Amino acid sequence: MKFLDKFIRQWRVKVAMNSIRGGPTGVFDIGCDDCYLLNLLDNGENRLGGCDPRLTTQAPSDRFKLFKGYFPSAVEGIDFCDTYDAIFALAVFEHFSEDDLIKSSQRISEMLTDNGRLIVTVPHPFVDKILDALVFFRLIEGQALEEHHGFDPESLVEILSKHLRLESKRTFQLGLNNIFVFKKI
Repeated sequence: MKFLDKFIRQWRVKVAMNSIRGGPTGVFDIGCDDCYLLNLLDNGENRLGGCDPRLTTQAPSDRFKLFKGYFPSAVEGIDFCDTYDAIFALAVFEHFSEDDLIKSSQRISEMLTDNGRLIVTVPHPFVDKILDALVFFRLIEGQALEEHHGFDPESLVEILSKHLRLESKRTFQLGLNNIFVFKKI
């Protein structure tokens, strides 16, 4: 991971962490990669979980439950009922099809506690052009850019609305990124 990749990730994670109330006792990270976010939230007592098709690390303790594969299929059949009070999907949903998002919203709702929150970041569609230029000049690695499909962030509210209610939405990173916080219905 290059310096600019790390800088952008740290900024995104900081914004997302500021969107949760109190110290969550259970956190799941969709697209956890190297468990950067989970390690930041690890207080030695909370339950931590993550899923990523490119998972690059092993669970450091039995409080971590990590799954290699695509969400939600990688966690089918696992009983997570009311386990997590915060689920993160940072720079992930722009890689999902609408059908995958609908399936994900149902699974996320099952995994969340009654007052649980889903925290999502997705870029503005114009960011794809910026990322292409940054990759061309070798300033970033640009993981899985081929999976981007001009995702419209505004479509998230409707797609997830059967199982999750929008609590807040705002932009950051000079308007190039969006953060949504959804609550379990």
